[in-house]
Amino acid sequence: MNYHKELKDLISLRDSESISKDEFDRRRKRLFNSKNKLDEAKDKLLNEFNHGNYFKIEEVNIHFSPVNPVSPIARLITKQDKLDFLQAKRIDNIKEGRPINHGLPESHEEGEAIARMIEEGKSREEIVDFFQRSERVMKVIIGKKLDGELESNDPYVLAAKKIIDQLD
Repeated sequence: MNYHKELKDLISLRDSESISKDEFDRRRKRLFNSKNKLDEAKDKLLNEFNHGNYFKIEEVNIHFSPVNPVSPIARLITKQDKLDFLQAKRIDNIKEGRPINHGLPESHEEGEAIARMIEEGKSREEIVDFFQRSERVMKVIIGKKLDGELESNDPYVLAAKKIIDQLD
């Protein structure tokens, strides 16, 4: 079961008024019933994520603007829809053994948080682990952050280039 896709379809049905609010709530509740989602090990991993020290965009700004304006989350309006979207995507990632934030939209807030960790001198491993993104994606995000925005001798640029070199 792909929870992320199922949630998108459910929201689409609600928004097109193909189903009632009560039916939407009933189906949403069934979708997020943990007995249907994960085996015990994956449920434990999700619990550790929910209470762990990982980057969670919803704790920074639930109404963030994704860097990609056509991201599916950009069309969501309510806080609950956005939280559901993030949770469904993370459940799918855990089920598939991917980094927890794999496939979630990149945000300016995430880029700023990465920049702060680089400025603090965090290692490549600490940054990749905290943001739960693949090393390839982290390299792309850091690279975008550097493209023409700062002078080449800026301490941030030097630190970021060091992280990018470690990711190669």
